[in-house]
Amino acid sequence: MKTQIAGDLLAGSVAPLILRIAMPSMTAMLASSMCTLADALLLSRGSTPLSAAVSVSFSLLTLIQTLGFTLGMGAGSFVSRSLGRGDKPSAYAVASTAFFAALALSVLLCVPGALFAAPLVRLLGSPEDIVPSAAAYARYVLASGPLLCASLVLSSLLRAQGKTAPNMLAFVAGAAVGIPLEFLLVRVLNLGVHGGGVSMLARESVTLAILIAAALRDKHLVRPRLRGIALRLRVWRDIMRSGLPTLLRQGLMSVSSILLTRVSASFGASALAGMGLCVRASALIASAVIGFGQGFQPVCGVAFGAGNMDRVRAAYRFCQRCVMFALLLVGAGTFLLARPMLALFGPEEDVLAFASAALRTQSVVFFAQGAVIMMNMLTQALGLTVRASLVAASRQGFVLIPLLLLLPRLLGQAGLILCQSVSDVLSLLLCFFITRGALTGFSCVRGGCSDARTASR
Repeated sequence: MKTQIAGDLLAGSVAPLILRIAMPSMTAMLASSMCTLADALLLSRGSTPLSAAVSVSFSLLTLIQTLGFTLGMGAGSFVSRSLGRGDKPSAYAVASTAFFAALALSVLLCVPGALFAAPLVRLLGSPEDIVPSAAAYARYVLASGPLLCASLVLSSLLRAQGKTAPNMLAFVAGAAVGIPLEFLLVRVLNLGVHGGGVSMLARESVTLAILIAAALRDKHLVRPRLRGIALRLRVWRDIMRSGLPTLLRQGLMSVSSILLTRVSASFGASALAGMGLCVRASALIASAVIGFGQGFQPVCGVAFGAGNMDRVRAAYRFCQRCVMFALLLVGAGTFLLARPMLALFGPEEDVLAFASAALRTQSVVFFAQGAVIMMNMLTQALGLTVRASLVAASRQGFVLIPLLLLLPRLLGQAGLILCQSVSDVLSLLLCFFITRGALTGFSCVRGGCSDARTASR
């Protein structure tokens, strides 16, 4: 028996439905990314060492997000398919287990990290002269880790049910509190990384509180509850079937971020700070694409669970066209305006020159990264574990990490600048062959679809 939420996601044309779900999700993702840009703008302005310290902690933040995104995406994809099949008890078990596991595991990860912050930032590639600043900021990042992980899981569960407006409200409110507070503490009271860290904790607390309130207010939602926790192996298998690709993508992103930090640091603090600015600016574009794709995933998952492959195909084709067209325009604008945009952060001239060159080079192939993100979201929403895992691992693992080990040695700073752009193009070609035929070969009956060839391809 289909729920009210599933019925809403199966009704009407896919294009306006996806846009209605995607716009709040895109706003939420952009608000979150704007906060990381605000960190760079307020903490790093005019100070190359402090900018480098913030860049070191970015890879640590990516590592923490890996846990939240893995459990959140894994649970969310399963919840969408379960609602399409009308299986609400299974959805409750997976949602509850994923949420409370994220809280527990993030505490186990972050507490030891905070106690040994200085050795940790050295491991992440911090030059010795910025270890004190990097370690201080890292402790705040780790303290906010459990709040961030819980927010990521809960927001994924809401998105899986087509409820993206609460996510928008939560993340925009978090940014509205965090950014002015950071300005006050950093620029007015001159508290440096401590001001940035306190504002981060405030931002994550506000975000999580609003998400919890939204989940509790709607009685029709599948939401986490203590009595719903299930430690059975089957529940973890259901979470990781869709969560494994995210674990691979985010885990390899953490590894590549650490390697990128270390390689950039080998060229000096200016290269490290410049690459950090480029990565944050590029992350803003990727966040918008991910937010748009999050409008696609619940529509795709519920339609797949209900056995409607025509609706799945229509949704995917619409999203890929939109992403390709938008990123060609954004890439052209970024190429032309990269230097004046980055100049707003007030970096020193050598930092600005490096960051501008890196961002211009990457902007040319923004469309490739967007296409790969949509391919990953399709295979993950369909529960195609093997294909989704290969797509997820393609850019960071199969391509970027080897390039970071090779190109800078061969071409110096130019090789470092080229690494991410070349990886985007090569991963697009690779993922095209991995996902060919992903929308065919399913045996669909009333109540759901299954891959006629293998359960995990």
